[in-house]
Amino acid sequence: MPGPVPPSRVAPGGTLAGDGPAAAGAGASRLRSAWRTTADGRTIFRLIPPLLLWWVWIAFAVINLADLVIQSRDWFSLEILAGLLVATGIMYACTLRPKVISDADGLTIRNPFRDYRVPWGGVAGVFLGDSVEIHCERPAPKRAKTIYSWALYSPRRARARADLRVGFGTRRERERHNMRARRRFEVPDAATLGRMPDKAKEIASQHPSHIMAAELARRCDETRQRGAAAGVLAAQWAWPPIAAVLIPVAALIAVILAR
Repeated sequence: MPGPVPPSRVAPGGTLAGDGPAAAGAGASRLRSAWRTTADGRTIFRLIPPLLLWWVWIAFAVINLADLVIQSRDWFSLEILAGLLVATGIMYACTLRPKVISDADGLTIRNPFRDYRVPWGGVAGVFLGDSVEIHCERPAPKRAKTIYSWALYSPRRARARADLRVGFGTRRERERHNMRARRRFEVPDAATLGRMPDKAKEIASQHPSHIMAAELARRCDETRQRGAAAGVLAAQWAWPPIAAVLIPVAALIAVILAR
């Protein structure tokens, strides 16, 4: 079975180093994601469709808001306005906010209403299920916890294609250890990269979340090899998106009751 790509074959941005077709394939897959590195060195992992959905919703909400302001000034229009604000808060929490942020010290996983921070030394593994799953150590006596990234989802069809690329023995062993059929994310062997057009096509056809899972696993392994200090998962509620939903909900209830 192919092993992980050695660190020397992976460029800082996450694409495969070199000029071969595999590098071009990985770059093509990356273009389908909103994977970017900020000026302060942090890398933000997210997918494009949720961002598109957010801006489509904003356009829809603005058009409807303008129509309400111009044509309607009654209680019903206030109810519609409050309903639009509730839906906008939910859309913000579920589409714009979720992301995975990687920096020199560890990972920050932002889900709709919950934030998680785990140092590299506390990352027990990166897996691929319905989304990218990050296994994190927690303070004793708590057991390790799996964080499911809302931002990096993996469609069923893309997971099925990934399963077909894994040998039967590996899949059987995976199922024996985990009935939920998660697998450690691996990428093609470096010896075959750059000389096999089919391999480049395979990389290019992978879902962006698979590519980003591989990059997160690579960064975790790399920092562990450098002797990353042990750490544990920290979690907290994300109050801005909670407020973005609850305040409009309270306003909607107030408008309905006052009518």
